[in-house]
Amino acid sequence: MERGTVPDNGLTRAVLNNYNAARSGNIYVVFNPGWFINDLDGLSVAVVHGSPWRYDTYVPILFAGSGIEPQKVSRRVHTVDVALTLATVIGTRPPSGAAGEVLLEVVGQ
Repeated sequence: MERGTVPDNGLTRAVLNNYNAARSGNIYVVFNPGWFINDLDGLSVAVVHGSPWRYDTYVPILFAGSGIEPQKVSRRVHTVDVALTLATVIGTRPPSGAAGEVLLEVVGQ
């Protein structure tokens, strides 16, 4: 993955999004869709929130506070959008190295 010698397709792009050269291991296991390690040290696992399959990438992001109107956003957003959105809501500079985009629905635009 570090050398970029993996095929360019949706699956490998999703795996690369979870990869960090300084912290990731040497092996990345991709289970078939809908398959999990059912017994992990006595714990039953039903989702992993890290697999590359679309059903495992839908995780709610909630914002609540004064001036934030209730609503549902049905477009694709990313967890990296949270820091920029929060910085905009409270009127401060975003964290250095922040990525993503401001969720305009949250800030009322």
